Amino acid sequence: MIWAGPMLAGTVQIFRRRFYQVLRKTVSYSVTSTLNHLHSFSGSFIYRQVPFKLGLQGSRPILAGAPGSLPLDSKLLPELMKKDGYRTHLVGKWHLGFETIRHTPVMRGFDTFTGFYNGMQDYYTHTTSGFDTVNGTGGYDMRRDYVDTDGNPHIDNILWGANRTYNNYVFTDEAIKIIADHHTNYEESPLFLVMSYPNPHSPIQVPEEFVKFQENSHIENSYRKTYAGLVYSMDSSVANITGALKEKDMFDDTIVIFISDNGGSLTTVHQSVVHPTGSSNYPLRGDKATLWEAGSRVPAFMFGRNIPKGKTIDAMVHITDIYPTLNSYLNLDMDSQSRDILDGSDQSKLFKMESEETAHEYFIYDIDPVYKQAAIRYGKWKLILGDPAANEVNGRYQPLKKNQSSYEDAGLPMKDYVEKAYRLIGMYKQSSKHTAMCRTVDCLYPEGTKEKVKLFDLSVDEYEFQDLASRHPDTVKQLLGILDKEMQEMIPPVNLLDQGVQAASPDHFNGTWMPWMKDDEP
Repeated sequence: MIWAGPMLAGTVQIFRRRFYQVLRKTVSYSVTSTLNHLHSFSGSFIYRQVPFKLGLQGSRPILAGAPGSLPLDSKLLPELMKKDGYRTHLVGKWHLGFETIRHTPVMRGFDTFTGFYNGMQDYYTHTTSGFDTVNGTGGYDMRRDYVDTDGNPHIDNILWGANRTYNNYVFTDEAIKIIADHHTNYEESPLFLVMSYPNPHSPIQVPEEFVKFQENSHIENSYRKTYAGLVYSMDSSVANITGALKEKDMFDDTIVIFISDNGGSLTTVHQSVVHPTGSSNYPLRGDKATLWEAGSRVPAFMFGRNIPKGKTIDAMVHITDIYPTLNSYLNLDMDSQSRDILDGSDQSKLFKMESEETAHEYFIYDIDPVYKQAAIRYGKWKLILGDPAANEVNGRYQPLKKNQSSYEDAGLPMKDYVEKAYRLIGMYKQSSKHTAMCRTVDCLYPEGTKEKVKLFDLSVDEYEFQDLASRHPDTVKQLLGILDKEMQEMIPPVNLLDQGVQAASPDHFNGTWMPWMKDDEP
C-alpha cells in the first residue's frame, strides 16, 4: 500500500470510503515500519523475528519454483493461536515458499488456505509467469488447501472454476463463507482470519466498475486512476467482510488490524514492457524494495474493544510487534522459547493510549549481506549503510499528472524508471553468484568509505534530505555498534536463485504450481 493515497496518511487523492468509516473508530498509525518486500513482511508478521534472522533479508523475492522458504523450525502465529483453540484461515497470497508440503500454509498452522502460493499472479487467469519463474513457464495458482479432522493436509484441491473470475471476488466470497461456517459450526471457538490481499500489487488489473468509482473521478491520469481502482476493490471487499461479521453478530468482538507489507512500487514489468503503476509514496523518498522511508513506512490502523476511537499515534511501531501485542491482548499461551526470541515489542499500552511512548528503543530495517546494505532506527535517528536503493530509485516522486507516463522527481536525482526496472531484473539474475557474505559491519562499511554511511534526524527530516553523519560521529559509532551486534544472529539468505528449478515446473503437475520436493530432501 502506498503512502500518498490512504486518507490516514494525510492525503485524500485516493478515496477509500469504507476505510474512512472505520478510521473514525480506530487508533491509526502515521509512522509504522514494515519491511521493504512482501516475503520479508509476511515472515515477520506471522513469526516474531526480523527477516535477516530468517534468511528472508534483502529485496529479492522468493521466485516461483525456487527453493527458499520460511524456516520450518519457526513456530508461527497461527500455530500459537490454533493451540489456544482458534480456527485459523488464510485467504489470498502466501509467498513464503512451498517446495515441500511441510512449507505450505496448512502445515504452518492454518486450517484452510484459499489463494496462491507465489508472489504475484494474473488477477483473472490466476497464472504466474514471467522472468521470475522456471524459464518463463507459467502455471495456474489458485487453490483451497485444508486440513481434515484427522490432521491430514489436502493440497490438491485446485479451484479451476475460478479461472476468469477476478481474484478479489474469489477471496471475498471465501471469507464470507468462512465467517458463516464458523458461526454455524464453531461458534464456541475463536476465529483468526488473515486476508492477504494482492491489491494493489502488479499486474495492475481491475474491473472497470472500480475504476469509475465517483469519488476518484477527479484523478486525471489513467495509470493513477486504474491504481485507485485496485485500492477501491480492496475497500469494497473489506466492506463486504465487515458486513458479514456484523450480520453474524461477530463484529463487536473482533479485533481488526490493517497494515500494508511495503511501500508502493513505481513500476511494473508486463510481457517485457515496463509501465508506471500509478503508485506514489510522495513526499517520502524512494520506492518499494529500498531502505528509504518510502520502502517501509506505511499507514496502519487497529480497531476493537478497549481500543480508543479516532486517535492517531506518531510513534515507532514495527511489523514484528503484532505477534507479542496480540499475545498480550488475547492472553495466548506463548512458550518460553518463543518469548526468548521475540524481536517485536508489546505495544498494547501504546494502542490503548495508556502511554505515548513506543516500546521500542530501536529496530532494524534490514541487513542484506548480498547487496551490502543495512539500516537501523534509534529514536529520532536513522542510519543507513551502503546504497539505500541498491542502484534503484532514490528520489521523491509526485503522483502522475494528466497524460504523464513517467514520474517527475521533487528535488533529488532520479534514474529513468525503465532503466531501474531492467536493472532490478538483472540484479535477480546476478544474486546467486554472490558467495562471499558480509557478516560484520566492517564488511559492509570498510575503512575509508565514509560516504557509505548516512545519518538522518527523522524528527525534523522525515523525507531524508540532510545527511548528518559527519556532524554526529558518536551517534554513528553507537548505531554501527548495535548493527554489528545484531549481525551476529544473521543467517545466510535463502532467496538467492535467479529463477525456479526445473523440477518445480507446472508441466509436471497438470499445469499448476505444487510442492515439488519430498519432505526429507535437503
